[in-house]
Amino acid sequence: MYFKIDLTKIIIILYLLILMSVFTVILDNKILLSINSILYLSFFLYLLVTKKTDLILKLFIITLLLINLGTLITSWDARSIWIFKTKIFFYEENYFNLHYHPQFSHPTYPFLGPIFSSLFVKTFGFWNEIYPKIGLYFLFIPPIIYISTKFKENYLYVFLSLLLLVIGKYFFNGEMDGLISIYFLCSLILIYEIIFSNKQNNNFILLYILFFNNLVLSLLKFEGTVLVVIISTISFLYFLVSKKINIKTLIIIILSSIPSIIWLIYSNYLNSIYNLENSNFTYSNFINRINDFDNLFLILKFFLSDEKFLLSVSIFLYIYFKNKKKNNLLHITLLTNSIYIFALIMIYLATNFDLEWHLSSSANRVIKPITLSLIIISLYHINFKKKKFFNI
Repeated sequence: MYFKIDLTKIIIILYLLILMSVFTVILDNKILLSINSILYLSFFLYLLVTKKTDLILKLFIITLLLINLGTLITSWDARSIWIFKTKIFFYEENYFNLHYHPQFSHPTYPFLGPIFSSLFVKTFGFWNEIYPKIGLYFLFIPPIIYISTKFKENYLYVFLSLLLLVIGKYFFNGEMDGLISIYFLCSLILIYEIIFSNKQNNNFILLYILFFNNLVLSLLKFEGTVLVVIISTISFLYFLVSKKINIKTLIIIILSSIPSIIWLIYSNYLNSIYNLENSNFTYSNFINRINDFDNLFLILKFFLSDEKFLLSVSIFLYIYFKNKKKNNLLHITLLTNSIYIFALIMIYLATNFDLEWHLSSSANRVIKPITLSLIIISLYHINFKKKKFFNI
C-alpha cells in the first residue's frame, strides 16, 4: 500500500523524535541514540530537498544553521543553565540527582531542551560547545514548518522577516525564549483551527500536532508550563460556554499539560527539601508589593520600553478594533496573551529578587511569546482574510 508522505506527518514524526529523546538519553544506549538522531536528521534533510517546502524557507533554515555552526555562546543563561545542563546529561550517569547539581544552574528547571541537545552530543561521542546549540536549533524546525504552511508567496517572506525581527538572536544564542515564543504561536494557531475550522476530517491530525507541540512547549521552561495551562483553561471555557470543543478533544488538550505540572510539583518538593533554588516566589512578597502602585508602574515601564513589544501590541490592537465584527482568532489571541501578561505581573510581584533588577534581567525575554504571537497573528489574520480562508 502506497504511503503518502506529507508535511503534517513529518511534523508529527519530528515531535515524536524530540519527545523520544528523553527516553533514549536516559537509557544511554548507543544504538538507540544513533537511531533517534539519524532519524531526526534524515527527516530534517528531507524537508530541505522536498518540493513541498518553499525555497525561501529552505534558505532561511540553512542560513540559520550555518550561523549556529559559526557562533559561540556568550549569554549567561545559555552557558550556565541550558548548555551546562546538556553537559551534565553528557557526562553524568545519575542525571536526576538534582541536589548534587550547582545551584547557579537552576537544577529544577525543565529539561527537554538540554536532553534533546545532549542526544546529538552523545551520538558523536565527545563534547563540543557547538553540538548542543545545533540540537536546540533543530527544536525550532517542527513549529516553523507548520506555521509556514499558513503563509504563501509574499506573506511567507513577511512571516520569516518578522521571525528574525522578534527572535533573531534566539535562533543561535542557546537560550529557550525563542523556542517558547514559536511553540506558543504554533499552539495558538492550532487551538483556533481545532475549535473553529469546518474541516472536521483534519481536526484529528491537528489535535495530534497540538498535543505534541504543547508537551514540548511545557517542558522547555516554566513559562511554557504557564502558557500550556492557560491554553488548556481557555479550551475548557470554550467547552463550557460554546460547546465548540468535544470532551475527547478537551481531555487530550488538558493531558498535554500534565507532565509539566507533575515536574513543577516534583521540583517544588525537591526545593523544599534541599533548597535547590534561591529565586523562589513568595506570597508575602506579592502582598507587600501589590499595595504599592509604583511596582505595577515599574513592571509596565519595562514591558513597554521594549520597542518590538510596543510595535506588535500597536499593530494587533489596530487590527482588532478596526474589525467591526471581531473574529475568533483575534479573540483567542487577545484573551490568551492578556492572561499571560497578568500571570507575569503576579510572578514579578512575588519574586524574592530586587524587582527592578529582576525586570532588567528578564522582562524583554519573557514577553517574547506575546510580541511574536501578536504580530504574527495579525499577519495571519490579514493573509487569510484576503484569501478568504477559514471564514474570518
